[in-house]
Amino acid sequence: MATLIFEDGRQATADEIAALAKTHRIKVEHRPVPATLAPWLARDLLDDATIAQLLNEIAKDDRYPSRDLIVLHPDRPDNEQLASKFENWHRHPGDEIRHILDGGGVFGVIVDGKRADLHVGPGDFIVVPAGLEHNFRLTSERRLKALRYLSGSYGWLAEFTGRAA
Repeated sequence: MATLIFEDGRQATADEIAALAKTHRIKVEHRPVPATLAPWLARDLLDDATIAQLLNEIAKDDRYPSRDLIVLHPDRPDNEQLASKFENWHRHPGDEIRHILDGGGVFGVIVDGKRADLHVGPGDFIVVPAGLEHNFRLTSERRLKALRYLSGSYGWLAEFTGRAA
């Protein structure tokens, strides 16, 4: 289950998470990972054909025109390059929607001028609304498998804000 840690190190209460979600339209839910995905999720790396098979196992959601699967793992040659790109503070013209299937990470969000860290793991479903400044950092395991949904036709276009990571 996702946890929210404030800049001062304090963990948010359920009421504070609900208030943050309401005020800033951040959505955080727990959606169990289907057991049928276990054979794919047990693999460190997945090729394009395997990713396509895995995506076929997951029901489509008509609210989102497109989706893909991001697979990060220390054995991936460009893992650190991709991971560091996500660490840069940015915002999107559309919602950033993720369902974490394996591994974990931390969504940093800027709300009311302050930073908060949302720690996510398997089963966590998060929507970071369009325009909200955020970043994403991998955990020390440096691995993640996450469904990425598209809320509009403009793709995962990121506007980097220049805020220090």
